[in-house]
Amino acid sequence: MTHDTAHDSIWQMPLDDFRDALALKPMPGCGAAAAVSASLGLALILKGLHLGQQHAQSDDRQALIDEGEALKQALSPLADEDVAAFEAMMDALKRPKRSFDEKAARREAIQAAASRAVQVPLDTARRCLEALTLGHQALSHIEAQFESDATAGAYLLHAAVQSVLLNVNANLEALGDEQTKQNARAAQNEIREQSRALIQGFEAPAS
Repeated sequence: MTHDTAHDSIWQMPLDDFRDALALKPMPGCGAAAAVSASLGLALILKGLHLGQQHAQSDDRQALIDEGEALKQALSPLADEDVAAFEAMMDALKRPKRSFDEKAARREAIQAAASRAVQVPLDTARRCLEALTLGHQALSHIEAQFESDATAGAYLLHAAVQSVLLNVNANLEALGDEQTKQNARAAQNEIREQSRALIQGFEAPAS
């Protein structure tokens, strides 16, 4: 039975329902998929830390675990927030536009929804950068047999950044004033470049 994403958290959905909803419904979309992928990527990094801690206790490793678990809790809800932002935009677009006052109210609602629809992916991407930075710090505390998990997690996080920022582009023009648009573009470009720089630290040298 497929869950109704308008009322249930994505995290309460069976995995196959989430996959099928991505394929068949307007929402969840790429932003929610990116947030889920990012959470899974962070989990792969945390795997190496948790399992290493089970083998040998370390205060530094525990500090990274605590930071990572807190970050996971902050990152995960952004999948649902992406869905809510999209629904708010759809509601704004459906507002009546017959009279001058209705058109003005609709325009204001669209700009407010667009602001949210830009802010959520920027927030998601910033959390991904924090997780990538944590991954760098974690590498020296992860045993060799779990390095591939951590590296795979980093690649998922990097892909999530590039993917979720597509939603910034999709909603830029509805923001309204040009300065707000420029600020969003600048933030997007900075995050994208930071992610590209961070992922290089996980790339294995060519054999």
